[in-house]
Amino acid sequence: MEKSHTPIIFDKNTVEFVTVAAEFCGFLERATEMKRRKFIDTALKLLPLLYLKASLLPEAERIDEFDPETFVTEGDYERIRASVAALMGSKDDYLDVFLDDMAYSDTPIKQNISENLADIYQPLKDFICVYQLGFDQTMNDALVICREHFAEFWGQRLVNAMRALHDVKYSKHPDEDMEDEEDASSPFEADAGYSEDDLYEGLEAGEDDGSGDRWE
Repeated sequence: MEKSHTPIIFDKNTVEFVTVAAEFCGFLERATEMKRRKFIDTALKLLPLLYLKASLLPEAERIDEFDPETFVTEGDYERIRASVAALMGSKDDYLDVFLDDMAYSDTPIKQNISENLADIYQPLKDFICVYQLGFDQTMNDALVICREHFAEFWGQRLVNAMRALHDVKYSKHPDEDMEDEEDASSPFEADAGYSEDDLYEGLEAGEDDGSGDRWE
């Protein structure tokens, strides 16, 4: 039983997803050290890469009927949310139409970039913490749960946050706080350990392993 799942938890796409997920969690944990422009620029590089790697995760089945241990507390969640909210300031709020509650509303509902990112952080950090324990069975189940949550919950939060961050960065009404900061460097800088090549490698991997069949 255990041997049949080992290739899945150490699959190339899984390992790459773990790497990007860990980088994303570390990025949010360091938000208090950044300027708003730097934070937005980096987020807009990490988020599409994270989405790509999550979409390439291999399918797997649960082994245990009980969920793996969780590690992120309410306090951890709130620290991430509050640090991003403080950094984004007045740009944290945006209007969203991709919500279940929209079925009962005629107008867009206010959302927060900080809450979206914290909603992504929580399942990813729990997943990473389980993976670091190194037990094949719980690693497998954590992978299955993370993949399911991506499809059902945090994947939508990710694309919503990307849209809002894109609007802040490229708005026709410049953000005075960002204009006061230094100009951003190259669109694909190497400080976070990822590059433009990572995006193309991920796309090629999807073509090679036939993962596009999932969408049919």
